[in-house]
This record gives sequence, structure tokens and C-alpha cells, in this order.
Amino acid sequence: MNCIAHRGFAGVNAENTLPAILDAAERADGVELDLRRCGSGEVVVHHDETVDRTTDGSGALADHTAAELASLSVEGSDSGVPTFAEVVAAVPDGVTLHAELKERGTGEDVERALSAADCDAVVSSFDPQALTEIEELPTALVQFEGEALVSRARQLGCSFVHPNLNACDAGLVDRAHGAGMAVNAWTVTTPAETERLRATGADGVIADFPDCCPS
Repeated sequence: MNCIAHRGFAGVNAENTLPAILDAAERADGVELDLRRCGSGEVVVHHDETVDRTTDGSGALADHTAAELASLSVEGSDSGVPTFAEVVAAVPDGVTLHAELKERGTGEDVERALSAADCDAVVSSFDPQALTEIEELPTALVQFEGEALVSRARQLGCSFVHPNLNACDAGLVDRAHGAGMAVNAWTVTTPAETERLRATGADGVIADFPDCCPS
């Protein structure tokens, strides 16, 4: 059972920052991060449409340049919002990047960067339309609810489904495996949740804390 660090183990690190991602890469099989396009055109690693929740800045992410985002402090840390290119260049071999597209129009750039780096990667999104921008890399459909997840993901040609942990049961896992797809459930915050998901036959957990990683 794989462990995927949600936003670079957001429970113990400043989420989606380069130090968080590198720390998680030393302890997990994969690292999940969120991608948007900033005002100067680069794809950057950030979850929200605005910078207010996680940084000492304010306003829409799309109104900030990459340089301005880099100068912010994420969650009181010394780290700003990194570009995706910086992350791809820094992540060590053998760690799978789970790159979640938070908006349409980023997939082509994301796939190009990952392919050029020959990086192990899965591109995921809640938005089925965003996943259609990916041509070669494996994809994952993310959903809060499990109903119809497998059939939607199969139609999209996905290799993975990423259900919310509360929607992940043995029936969903069996349907996904029968369709040739692996299952990674999110967001795991306790070891007990990991063990429950292990019992369903899930292939991985997307976790906020390192101690949630399967032993």
C-alpha cells in the first residue's frame, strides 16, 4: 500500500512549498500537489484561487506574478509559492508526483514539463474536462463521492481513481480493480483511517501526516 503525501504532508509542513515537497519525498512513495496558472503565465504550486488562506498576501493568485508569489510567506514559513518547474527539477528520482490540475488550461504545460524531466507522475483533477488535456501520462479522476466514479474514470481512460476516504469501500475498490484502475483515497489524517482503507483493498492513501503511512 503506497503513501502519497497530501500537499507535501500538510499536517506538518507549510503546504505545497518546495521544502514540504522535498521533505515528503524522503518519507513517502509519492507527493501530491496542486497546480494553477499565475498572472505572469507560469504554472505554480498552490491550492486556492486566492493567496489569502495560506500566505501573508491577499488577492487572486492570477493577479500575482511568479516573482511576487515567491516572495510571499506560506503559513508563516520562509518559503513562498514555487513554480511547478522548480518542483519538477528538485524532486528526486523514484518519487511519483501526483499533480492535481485545479483549473483548465494547465494540462498541456504540466504534461510537457513532466515528460521533459522523465518524471514518474500521475495527473489528477476533479474536473473531467481538465483531464482531457493530458495525452500521454497516466491520469486520475478525483471525487468526493464514490458513486459513478469508476464509470466516469473509465470513460476518460484513467489509470487511477481518487475517492474521498468516506466514499471508499471494498465495493468501489473491486469495481475499480475490475476496470484496471488503482485506488488512492484522500485525505487520511489518522493511522486508523489507513488501516480501514487497507481493509478495503485500496492501493494507496493520500495523507496529511507521515505517521499515516502504511507500515
